[in-house]
Amino acid sequence: MYLHPIRWTSLGLSLLEAMFLGMPIVALDTTEVREAVPDGAGVVSNRLDVLKDAMRGFLADPADARLTGEAARAAAQARYGERRFRDNWERLIKEVTR
Repeated sequence: MYLHPIRWTSLGLSLLEAMFLGMPIVALDTTEVREAVPDGAGVVSNRLDVLKDAMRGFLADPADARLTGEAARAAAQARYGERRFRDNWERLIKEVTR
């Protein structure tokens, strides 16, 4: 499980790294976190009780934590993975060099 209590950053590389590692996410609902962590990949909230319950739940249920972490990894790969980066880079180069 990865706890992301950061309020003042655009996204946070550590959040994405944790997702790529397959960790379930528990994060404050700030900046781009809501976009990065889709439903099923973790718990995003600004309510302390919700975040505490999520952490306790993942600790008490390793199988659920593993499934949630797998969803986080899949989301990170789809949104921020190397393939997407390369495709976007190639598209940009083609647009610029026309």
